Amino acid sequence: MAKNIRFGITAPVPGESVEGLIRFAKTAEDAGFDTLWFPDHIVFMANRITPEVWSVVTAAAMRTERIHMGTVGDAHRMHPAVIAHRLATVDRISNGRIFVCVGYGEKMNLDPYGIAWDKPLTRVEESIKIMRALWSGAPVNFDGQIYKLKDAELRIEPVNDKRVPIYVAATGPRALGLAGRCGDGWVTNAMPPRLFADKATAVAEGARDREDGSAGPEKTLYIFTSIAGSKDEAYKPLEPIKHALIWPELLVQAGYDIKIDDEYKGLEYTKIMPNDADMLRKFREMGDKYYSREIVFDFVAAGSKKDVIARLEEYADAGVEHFILRDFSADREMSMKTLSVEIIPYFK
Repeated sequence: MAKNIRFGITAPVPGESVEGLIRFAKTAEDAGFDTLWFPDHIVFMANRITPEVWSVVTAAAMRTERIHMGTVGDAHRMHPAVIAHRLATVDRISNGRIFVCVGYGEKMNLDPYGIAWDKPLTRVEESIKIMRALWSGAPVNFDGQIYKLKDAELRIEPVNDKRVPIYVAATGPRALGLAGRCGDGWVTNAMPPRLFADKATAVAEGARDREDGSAGPEKTLYIFTSIAGSKDEAYKPLEPIKHALIWPELLVQAGYDIKIDDEYKGLEYTKIMPNDADMLRKFREMGDKYYSREIVFDFVAAGSKKDVIARLEEYADAGVEHFILRDFSADREMSMKTLSVEIIPYFK
């Protein structure tokens, strides 16, 4: 098993107040986390407070010193020049502790607002190229399928090598190739270690075509965790939300011989609409019908501290270099202490 694994944690969005999120950033830093990830949403399935997260990151940067912070979002809601300008500015405020992750996008944050997300991977790739070009400081001319720039420039640069790290969220084949080709990091969602290893191979293949000749992206896994005295106790907070823990299209890829009925087809998280009561009902129903306890444990890291360490070792052996933990433990104070004192140091 490789050592010096990096650990990130997701901020408690939605639901936490702005001041609470800023305090959480300091708590995560004090606990020893390397990174803090804010889901960049306008809305979530849960009807709870959802602040604009780059504003929160900016404020949190003023109250922290070491932890790196960023968002997981899409490249569709804002022109890449505006994103690049914002990131360079916040990077200066944080003294070089900012990153961003861009991905395919989610229907709930785009369709109700009339935001186009046709050719999503083309938008992601062009956005990455434009942001990096603008950070160089030179005037940029760009003639893409989506974006056209003529003598465009920024007059502020990121702190470290005129660059903010860009992660690419990817699960499907084309997106995995894009992550390998363009990403400083690759982020994928919860899946068994054996499937992660397969997808890491696809990312490595994409990395052969990197224009800058650099090594492939940092391999990062977004994974749900629940820590308790036993697996039974750890499963309790996961069971009511299991419909949101697993992407159905990954079941077959993970080796499960499960045929999901046609009435549940298309119920991926990226296509859920939070105000569609029937869709939400079917989404939860699908989880109850198809996601057994055994399957849930195959997609998460849950149980006692020893169970969680053993599970994370499996992922590290499969190639994970950076974990992003979404903690659903019943006792969050206990789990944070366990992660800080016993689990994170074990992997350093």
